[in-house]
Amino acid sequence: MLTPALLMSFAMASGQTTITPRISARDLTGDAVITETRTFGNESLFGYMDGGAELYLEYGFDSLLVTNFSYKGNDIKVEVYRMSDPDAAFGIYSVSHFKCSDSVGMTAYYCSSAYQVQFCKGIFYVSIINSNGTGAEQKLSESIASVLIGRISGQSFNPSVYITDDLSETEVRSALFVRGSLGLFNAAYGLSKELEDFAGYSALIIKGDETRIAVRFNSVELMTAFLEKEKIDLPTLKKGEEITDSYNHKVSMICQQSLLLKIK
Repeated sequence: MLTPALLMSFAMASGQTTITPRISARDLTGDAVITETRTFGNESLFGYMDGGAELYLEYGFDSLLVTNFSYKGNDIKVEVYRMSDPDAAFGIYSVSHFKCSDSVGMTAYYCSSAYQVQFCKGIFYVSIINSNGTGAEQKLSESIASVLIGRISGQSFNPSVYITDDLSETEVRSALFVRGSLGLFNAAYGLSKELEDFAGYSALIIKGDETRIAVRFNSVELMTAFLEKEKIDLPTLKKGEEITDSYNHKVSMICQQSLLLKIK
């Protein structure tokens, strides 16, 4: 299917792959043929996806490389999204993958099903879609994923930046990450009324019997404005106390510009 991939020379920023990895004809053997390659930026993304571009832009979108393959009469499409940072890449991945038959894959955040392979690594989110879900298509998709994963280096999303709780592997794999109302709508509609009409934050959502939302605001001023809007007393939070807000959610302070919401 795929020949051993030659290592590419990438531009690096603090060890982070910044040039979009791609599959070329030299990577392919057998009956797989590249039929089309396209690139998209911020404005052209709207022409590629009908109604979904705003979500990617909210997270922090840079560019998209789409490569189409023909394989034994089947079609395979590889989408490589270059996002603004690893958190943005994980965010799109977190709200896009569902019902993984194999979530323990070749990199930390990896999900495969009969028709699709998805993963995020570094600043990239990748989706590989096949047309019929055959075993041969799935094997080729996994091989393509392996090559792309090998061509991406650098730090991936780290949940401990947002929440100090010890998270299980299952909690991390099922975590959701949002950067605004569109992400919240896609990830957890109706879960947090407090955040639905607010902007200027990132939030890690850990669902469970008691759902936890770790919210990091873009500035101390934004967090203060949020607390004022919700009529939550900042001096009380600074004492380490937990406050119940108007939605009966428990609110505590993680650090100077981060809050933890607990929802049952």
